[in-house]
Amino acid sequence: MPLNQKQTESIESIELSSGIRYGLSAVDGWLPLVEQPLFILVGLTGVGKSTLINALSDTELNFTLFPNRRTLTDKFIIPTVMQIDGAEKEDDITCRVTRFSYTRRYKELFPEGIVHILSKLQINPSQVCFPLLFDGLRGKQEVKYAIKILPKAQFLVLEAPNYVRLERLLTRRDLFDRIAQSSPIKYNYNENKISSFAELGIPEDTNLFAHEETQEILAKVNKGYFSIHELRDCLKIIVAEKCNYNPYETRSILEDLAPSRTLFINTNSYAPHLIAQEVQSFLSS
Repeated sequence: MPLNQKQTESIESIELSSGIRYGLSAVDGWLPLVEQPLFILVGLTGVGKSTLINALSDTELNFTLFPNRRTLTDKFIIPTVMQIDGAEKEDDITCRVTRFSYTRRYKELFPEGIVHILSKLQINPSQVCFPLLFDGLRGKQEVKYAIKILPKAQFLVLEAPNYVRLERLLTRRDLFDRIAQSSPIKYNYNENKISSFAELGIPEDTNLFAHEETQEILAKVNKGYFSIHELRDCLKIIVAEKCNYNPYETRSILEDLAPSRTLFINTNSYAPHLIAQEVQSFLSS
């Protein structure tokens, strides 16, 4: 059934931060974001987006950081899906896997995904600094629409091996990396050891890691470097992201449609301050 105008534009105009607002109506001094240069970070959880933003903050680059993907999901994506689907309002949606289901559903309603929200943002040039930086996009669908809808946008694709991403998730201990309560983990409590991801409820055929990497991960958890429950939650996040976003397809779209507008960096190969320097050179070229 087609969505009516009231459903698709159910969120009222709102100022998100100084010089940045969501709204469709023309306001003196405010300009559509789609007409402005925007620097967009692209990458999955654990590739180093937040680390890079912190590194850029330590440089002389005077940029404005937009409300990030997490914020826009809370303010727009989840409420919109709930309203359109008639779902019962939840006070706190913190499970990462549940949040993926909302963003997936939003893309069914609006194929542009979070780019649909970006296309309705306005800025006040007197209140922001260029470059405008947004964290971030995921998946080939979002970047494909961003290339078209945001013609002045430039992209930074941050990449890292799955093993590195997992280690980063396990060591950063971000409260946002949370999974809702699930069934107890069944493993050999007598030996207090785990021998496979299957014991965590993770399919063995996910092909996330090489055999040697899997054995090293299991060895670390058995030695107590981190808890079995932490490992399970972080693995579930990585698996859920794999189901929703294919980083190789994302890279391919940008290589094909916006090669001159895109910078690709493997964050496992360079220190954050060096990546920040590379970003500055890219933006000034």
